[in-house]
Amino acid sequence: MAEGLDKVVVSSRIRLARNVNGMPFPKKLSNDERVYSVLLKGIKDAIGDTFEYEYYEMRRMNEVDRMALLEKHLISPDLVRNIENGSVIISRDRTLSIMVNEEDHVRAQCMLEGMELRRAYEKISDIDDRLAENLDIAFDDKLGYLTSCPSNLGTGMRASVMMFLPALTMTNSMNSVINTAQKLGLTARGIYGEGSNADGYMYQISNEISLGISEEDILRRVETFALKVADNEMKIRDVILKEQGAGLIDKITRAYGILTNAYMMTSRECMGNISLVKLGVSYGIIKSTDMKTLNRLTESIGSAEIIKRSGRSLSALERDIERAKTVRNAILRIDQ
Repeated sequence: MAEGLDKVVVSSRIRLARNVNGMPFPKKLSNDERVYSVLLKGIKDAIGDTFEYEYYEMRRMNEVDRMALLEKHLISPDLVRNIENGSVIISRDRTLSIMVNEEDHVRAQCMLEGMELRRAYEKISDIDDRLAENLDIAFDDKLGYLTSCPSNLGTGMRASVMMFLPALTMTNSMNSVINTAQKLGLTARGIYGEGSNADGYMYQISNEISLGISEEDILRRVETFALKVADNEMKIRDVILKEQGAGLIDKITRAYGILTNAYMMTSRECMGNISLVKLGVSYGIIKSTDMKTLNRLTESIGSAEIIKRSGRSLSALERDIERAKTVRNAILRIDQ
């Protein structure tokens, strides 16, 4: 990874959309156990013993457990809503996730830390080949893979890079990034994809279209643009530190003080303070070099994850208290 890239790029993800010939798309699929079992058997046969996994059916999970998987980006909002016949297979190491009956019959994804688009593509391509051997995948010679949403026609692939972009956000430069991305057939979205907010200065850079271009074209476009955005982000970080000086350092150290001492915090306040501490780490102001742990921490402060770890129902106030405790302990462990 290029110098400084680990201070900007959080993770890389490749997602493939696939459907089965002769089977209605999930939104039109009745709660037919026979059809569902055929689909599920094909997927499990494709996986075989290639990796150890856990299997979850949405209808057998409570809302907290479903939302906890969403907060960790292991499932999508669409799958959370498909309680009747949605399910997911998740590898034990949490890098592979195969959603069943999301927007499409199969949404397979590989997510890795850092700038690892090509390695993620290699891993998910192996799963895709196995799926094709066990299921009659819907494919058209002109349109490519047939998908529920026309924007996924063609390769059916979405390549995305999760990026931490505080400097570009603080200087109101993200509109320029978004406009440039659109001209290149790419998009910049919030932390949970389309329609979500860029909480914690987190953005997903991904391809907007998959029809008429190859998988290699998609990888190259997303990777090239993400590297340019990362380079601009690091340059602007240097500029704002010089311009804001003591004021910015004060914000960062205050955020650190809050994270390590607060008795309670809302998720929004917590995310904002973690983001400032991450910025402080990148500057060397905060003497912790474990950026990966801080990135993982952002997936542990959601309300569902807090409730799940506690093992009991919590009021909003109790969640805020538990969140502060979780973050406080994690930050102090990093510094030891």
